[in-house]
Amino acid sequence: MSNELLKKLQLSQKKTKKSIKTKLNSNSPFGTLTDDEIAMVLAIRAKELRIVQNKKQTEFSNQANLNSPTTYSNFEQKGTISMINFIKILRVFGRLEQLEKLLLPTVKEKIEKNEKKRVR
Repeated sequence: MSNELLKKLQLSQKKTKKSIKTKLNSNSPFGTLTDDEIAMVLAIRAKELRIVQNKKQTEFSNQANLNSPTTYSNFEQKGTISMINFIKILRVFGRLEQLEKLLLPTVKEKIEKNEKKRVR
């Protein structure tokens, strides 16, 4: 009985992931998406960039020095990849400068930090 229940759960999860993938596109705004959906949008964007560059998955995977072409293929299909491999992918796309800007203090945070220093 538990095996049957497990199979139903796995099937349900696959259907959910498939429906998530079909409703997303490369322009989907992150503010309204779940973490899994954001990962899928990034994967969709990566796939579109790779295709524009006219590269096959295996060729791209080799350029990124990924352990296996399957690593990149799984990323495009499922949206999951390690941070290190994601950085390698961004490097091949020439997008490290965009990554570099992530999590830097905002202008507001810089001003607040300076104001706190002056108050002390």
